[in-house]
Amino acid sequence: MAVTRLSDAIVPEVFFNYMLKKTETKSNIFQSGVMRKDADIAKKLAGGGRTFNVPFWKDLDDTESNVASDDPSSDGTPLKITSGQDIARRQVRTQGWSTARLVSELAGDDPMDAISSRVSDYWVRQFQLIVVNTLRGVIADNVANDSGDMVNDISLDTADAIAAAELISAEAILDTAQTMGDSQMDLQVLIMHSVVYNRLQKLNLIDFIPDSEGKVRFPTYLGYRVVVDDGCPAIAGSERTMYHTYLLGADALAWTEVGVDMPVETDGDASAADGMGIEELWTRRQFVMHPYGIKFTDTSVAAEFPTNTELRTAGNWDRVYAERKQIPIATLITNG
Repeated sequence: MAVTRLSDAIVPEVFFNYMLKKTETKSNIFQSGVMRKDADIAKKLAGGGRTFNVPFWKDLDDTESNVASDDPSSDGTPLKITSGQDIARRQVRTQGWSTARLVSELAGDDPMDAISSRVSDYWVRQFQLIVVNTLRGVIADNVANDSGDMVNDISLDTADAIAAAELISAEAILDTAQTMGDSQMDLQVLIMHSVVYNRLQKLNLIDFIPDSEGKVRFPTYLGYRVVVDDGCPAIAGSERTMYHTYLLGADALAWTEVGVDMPVETDGDASAADGMGIEELWTRRQFVMHPYGIKFTDTSVAAEFPTNTELRTAGNWDRVYAERKQIPIATLITNG
């Protein structure tokens, strides 16, 4: 007797492409423009190795310009441009789901259909968590090794009532952007916790504007596009909670994905559940998500690939761009 199985309904190649497209379409962080698809890193990702060198040209220094003269014996001395090296990290994440066939018989509906329809949403949330944990690690390194010049921390951890000066505000955002100096206009996106967003809503400070196609209205504040994600750090202190809000520029992070040999796989165990059987759906994602100018040092990664905890560890990051304003990332820390 012919029986339609999950492996008949899901064609791995088609499902993988669908999953890729839906992940990027549904992710507010992807849609905000802070992720740059990097063709050079994509080529390296298709080969071997855990890390990839990303060479870059350093900016021209600010040596004072020459004063012209009419003296033929006085020669100008040309300067030179130097290079540096960034390091990006390969990541591979997997997740699978299983269901007993008896469940669909008793429920009158197939739970595996529900699982397969929600896989893209799952990976959207996972990638946004990876972005946020990467940013948290970058900022932790900045505080530890670069005098916190990318951070504006106005939070306090005291038993006193929270004052307005410790909450998000236009002034606080502007002061955070000022860490970029005269390059502050490069910052375009705010990623914040829903608690922080809720405060701005109560103050009636959120505007909604349509996207370029006039189809979707997205929130803005002070001209910044706002992305709300509860993956943003809400760090509990002894008395208060400290919230991180990230300001990012366009193309602040490199992004590329290359499928593994079997990015999607279905499986079944006919003898499980006393012969009623179990069905499984497995998905695997291989990618690079990397902030330009801050190399991944791999100092404390226990397994083959970094976990979220390891991504937010200061010791795994080190800034290689000499100029702070070359890195369009800033962080505001508030009590709400």
